[in-house]
Amino acid sequence: MKLAKIAPSLALLFSLSLIAQWGVAGAAEKNPQSVQVTIRSILAQNKNDEFDAKLKGMEQQLKSLKYRSYRSLKDDSKSVAWHGTQSFDIPGGRTLTVAPQEFQDNRISLKVRLAEGDKPVVDTTVKIPNKGNFILAGPPHEGGVLVLSISAAVQ
Repeated sequence: MKLAKIAPSLALLFSLSLIAQWGVAGAAEKNPQSVQVTIRSILAQNKNDEFDAKLKGMEQQLKSLKYRSYRSLKDDSKSVAWHGTQSFDIPGGRTLTVAPQEFQDNRISLKVRLAEGDKPVVDTTVKIPNKGNFILAGPPHEGGVLVLSISAAVQ
C-alpha cells in the first residue's frame, strides 16, 4: 500500500534525474573545454606546376583556387580555450587571431581576424565542421598569394 502511494513520486524523481543527466550531456556537447586550432600557411603561385606533397589531403580544395603551384610554408597548432583567443604568427609579419564562438550541430563557429600590424586585412566569422577546415585566400606574398587553411577540432 505504501509503495502505491510513493510510486508516482519515485517516477517523477527518476524522470527529473534523467532530464538533468540529459541536460548536462547536451551542455557538454555545446560547450567544449577547448578547440584545437591548426593554421597551415601555403604559398600559391603561377610560376610552375609544383604541388607540395604535404598538401596532398587538401589538393581538391586548393585546386579550386586556380593557381598552378602550392607550397606549405608553416604549420602551427594551438589549443584555444572556449570563448578564448589565440594568436598565430603568419608569414610576412602578419598575425591571425582565432576565437571559438559557438559549437552547434557538430560545427564550430570561429571569429577570425588577419592583421598586418594594426591594420585588419580580414575580420570575419566562419563555421566549419568539427575536424574540418576552411581555406582563406589572403594577401599577396612572395610573388603569389598567401593561403591559410584553418582547421578546428573540439577537445
